[in-house]
Amino acid sequence: MTRLLPFFVIFLLAPLVGAADQKPVLSLVIDDLGYSYKQGKVALNLGSDHTYAIIPGTVYGKKLASLAYKNSREIILHLPLQASSKLTAAESNTLTESMNENQITLNTVTMLSEFPNIKGINNHMGSHLTAINYFMRPIMESIKAYRSHLYFLDSLTTSGSVAHIEAINSGLDSVKRDVFLDNEHKNPESIKLQFDLWLNKARSTGSAVAIGHPHPETMTLLKENLSLFEKDFRFMRISQLISAAKKENWSIKSQPYLSKLE
Repeated sequence: MTRLLPFFVIFLLAPLVGAADQKPVLSLVIDDLGYSYKQGKVALNLGSDHTYAIIPGTVYGKKLASLAYKNSREIILHLPLQASSKLTAAESNTLTESMNENQITLNTVTMLSEFPNIKGINNHMGSHLTAINYFMRPIMESIKAYRSHLYFLDSLTTSGSVAHIEAINSGLDSVKRDVFLDNEHKNPESIKLQFDLWLNKARSTGSAVAIGHPHPETMTLLKENLSLFEKDFRFMRISQLISAAKKENWSIKSQPYLSKLE
């Protein structure tokens, strides 16, 4: 049996030891909420077993956070971080390499405080900054100091990300994203293929985390398909996934992941 570390470390979760009849776990995160209230409401209506990432500083971010809290939805801060490409559009509050440690800490805490009811954080973009440990370290330490029980989900926008390990080193619970559902968000066939990969990953390792976005094509597929798999899988918010892994003493198993680089 794998020894649990003082702060639980999750890379990818393997099936529950000694309980082969347990259903595999699916965790779904919907990113990029805050710019459209209509799209945000559609996403929140997918159900309470999922996790919703809201971008700070957006027009409808606080309103959607309030609606999510009222309807018992789990929300996380979708923290804007610098991307590799200079052509990538960035939010005005994006953390960048031009900032010193004090600026990074202050801006991180400011964004954390925008949504009082968050359960965790994941990165928005960040293919550049998440690969640099001396930038990720103060971010994680700021999160830990702000509220120690928050978790960090590494969205893995680059294969070189150190966000997950820096979160662990700072004492935060952390998980990694396994599948992006809608890199080709105008292509329903591609979204369905990624959806099936998500299911297969959960079957083979015991759990899998997918990230999608509130695009109409993604929402349509999820509304049509999620309920079809309720008998064969357990759906869990990210916080529930972490809690279940601790409670049920799942072993830790590192697996290759599916990633799209910016």
